[in-house]
Amino acid sequence: MKRFKMLLISFLALALVAGCGSSGGNAPANDQASGNTDGNQAATQPKEEDKKQDKVTIKYYTWYNGSQFEDIQKIVDNFEKENPNIHVEPIQLVDNANSTDFYKKLDIMSAADDPIDVIQFSHVDFIIERAARGVLAPIDDYMKNNNLDPANDFYVNPVYQGKVYGLQDMASPWLVIINKQALDEANLPIPEWGWTWDDFRDYAKKLNKGEGADKQFGAYFHTWGEYVGFPAYSEKPHPYLSQDQQPIFDDESYKQFFELRRAMEKEDKSVKPFSEIVGAKLHYASEFFSGKAAMVPTATFIVGMIKDQEKYPHDFQTVFAPLPRSSDSAEIGSSYIGGDYLSVGTSSKHKEEAYKFIEYVALQTDVIRDFPGYKKTDASKVIQALVGPDAALIEEESLKATVFDSRAKTVYDANWTTDYAGQMKKVIEDGFSAYMLDNLTFEAAQKQMMEDANKIISQAKK
Repeated sequence: MKRFKMLLISFLALALVAGCGSSGGNAPANDQASGNTDGNQAATQPKEEDKKQDKVTIKYYTWYNGSQFEDIQKIVDNFEKENPNIHVEPIQLVDNANSTDFYKKLDIMSAADDPIDVIQFSHVDFIIERAARGVLAPIDDYMKNNNLDPANDFYVNPVYQGKVYGLQDMASPWLVIINKQALDEANLPIPEWGWTWDDFRDYAKKLNKGEGADKQFGAYFHTWGEYVGFPAYSEKPHPYLSQDQQPIFDDESYKQFFELRRAMEKEDKSVKPFSEIVGAKLHYASEFFSGKAAMVPTATFIVGMIKDQEKYPHDFQTVFAPLPRSSDSAEIGSSYIGGDYLSVGTSSKHKEEAYKFIEYVALQTDVIRDFPGYKKTDASKVIQALVGPDAALIEEESLKATVFDSRAKTVYDANWTTDYAGQMKKVIEDGFSAYMLDNLTFEAAQKQMMEDANKIISQAKK
């Protein structure tokens, strides 16, 4: 593990020298004033200049842009009103809103020992990977001092070697969005908890219509790892690993879902070809809002996009359905809950202030951007805030029934993850690409995935 860490740092440092300069990675600056002070006067009545010396600046690194970044700025403004001695500087580390590029730049900054205060993450595995490298600071003591119980207060906690390394500020339950106009034209009801992926396939066939430029595909699958193995994500404690940290790509659920994807593309022709999605670098939101796909599995962060009429103009209402289960025998309610997380950097010179900010973000409800990771938030307030005046675009009852059903839960267990689990996502993405683009059998793709995964595990243990 130490050898792996040193190799990674050396590689990233070389990349930095070669021209991958760090963005926004300057050391946090104190807002200090200069000038002489009278000792006796300062002891009894501090001057304004001395008060300013107590103010610190913490930097908050994110990949968000547009309206999402504007929401962050609103939260920062509210926080600073309550905490006048802490200035938070949100920094868009990348200008393309791409979290993958964000992590690359973040790792370059870490390798260069740039001080990092607050970091946004899109998945627990990415946190664990960096916690293992010593990039992140544990926050257990801060949580305990503020009477927060990770297990009972948050849906998912990034735990590594018994320590918590971040707070889930937003929980993004995965679901299926459906164009209500297309649903009505096909005379189909809104799917409910308990429907299966076979039912999803049947819906996609019935929602499929048109030809050429006017084609509306019944469904759309994106290129992310989640879209390669939804049953593993929603019904396994970890989508890539067993409890003894062995890859599970030989699990039957992967074979079933790979074959479902191929059948929907090749036989049903109810989803856009994977080659076109990759070649044209298509985006799931654009495909849905333009009417080119009637159904898309995604997460609740899509609600903000539905409301963004400037970026995604459309006039149909979106209805919501739960993620399908793998079969009629699978437990109803077991689903996948993603989300965003905030962590404190080990290199931060203001860890206490950084933690104070991430806790504020996780618990606040003045600016609701998605379903909070904090379990004790008022559900009605969340729905009202997320839908607001946009009921014509968002079908509120189906959203509420999908997210707040009492059976809905995640079986994901962060204790099963490892510092290399994040690399496994690329393994299944590459395996599926070979399966679809090279027309491999599932057994051949599976062999490739298992070999790649075992190489990662072997390297990590050296």
